[in-house]
Amino acid sequence: MNRCTQTYSFPLVHAFFYLWYGNPETDGRYLHWNHEILPHWDPTVRERYPYGIRFRPPEEIHSGFYPKRGCYSSRDRSTLKAQLKELVHHGVGAVVASWWGPEFRAGTSDTQGVSTDSAIRDLVAAAEEINGMYIAFHLEPYPGRSAETVREDVKYLLDRVGSSPALLRLHGKPFFYVYDSYHIQSSEWASILASESKLTMRGTPYDGVFIALFLNEGDGNNVIEGHFDGFYTYFASEAVSYGSKRSNWKALAALAKETGKLFIASVGPGYNDTRIRPWNAATTVDREDGLTYDRAWSAATESGADIVSITSYNEWGEGTQIEPAIEKEGYSSYGSGFSDADLYLDATLRWSEKFQTSKGKVVGDQHEEL
Repeated sequence: MNRCTQTYSFPLVHAFFYLWYGNPETDGRYLHWNHEILPHWDPTVRERYPYGIRFRPPEEIHSGFYPKRGCYSSRDRSTLKAQLKELVHHGVGAVVASWWGPEFRAGTSDTQGVSTDSAIRDLVAAAEEINGMYIAFHLEPYPGRSAETVREDVKYLLDRVGSSPALLRLHGKPFFYVYDSYHIQSSEWASILASESKLTMRGTPYDGVFIALFLNEGDGNNVIEGHFDGFYTYFASEAVSYGSKRSNWKALAALAKETGKLFIASVGPGYNDTRIRPWNAATTVDREDGLTYDRAWSAATESGADIVSITSYNEWGEGTQIEPAIEKEGYSSYGSGFSDADLYLDATLRWSEKFQTSKGKVVGDQHEEL
């Protein structure tokens, strides 16, 4: 079926997708696989751990797991297509692409100096060839970010790729997750998201569905006063925030229903970033051979969440990935006493079907409404 004429069905399962990887064959050097060990912000803690040392791929990478694809590049079109096809085949209909802003803006790169701006077009082009796959954007923070610069960023993005049939849309509007949204005052967000504001994007060609990060218990007020369309929880570790704690999800779903917002519960298989943050063991979440992932999905399904987002498809440094991993000396594998590279993809398909059935949506339904 031609992508442009395919009947659109809004997907209810999204996966956070990272475009910061590179290798010598495609990029001339390794990107992110050679992540440096990060220092703690407190000098008294910092001095107890190594920092500033880079990993040496391909044998030594920044993750406790080793990817089945090896140290791939996020700018390799064939790799991107294979990843997107893999996700579609396992019940994921949209990826949320991490984007740090346009390259022309100072500071718009991750902690390793990698800009994802140049890879966005490759990802969108790859998605255009995969029926059933759509692209949303994860707007990452950068120095000096404001509501007004976000407005400029959205315009920049949509001027470049906004005509693509592969963009995730709800009621015709492209979909944006806004990471660390709470760092900007809700009144400032309202200046671009409230329909009556002078700088509003509402009702313009750059309107969208904007989803705030829900971190603390009182963040519901920020979502409402900032005129966001919904909120998500992101973190795969319950120790990080009120929003990521699964026992709070039913209350968050009720809040969303009361206020006419979308609630997106974020599920993850586990969390372990101690290779790049050796001082952060307190937030580690053991995968328990897939049981942690099952419990998160079960809580999301029972909570009444509108959408489930997966943290993550390929954030290898924080150990939240569901992308296939292999057995390799010095690295963990998926399972103890056994190794199943596709363990989390298979679980994703199983839970995706359960979740969509719970929402009254049979997989493949040809309608857009949630």
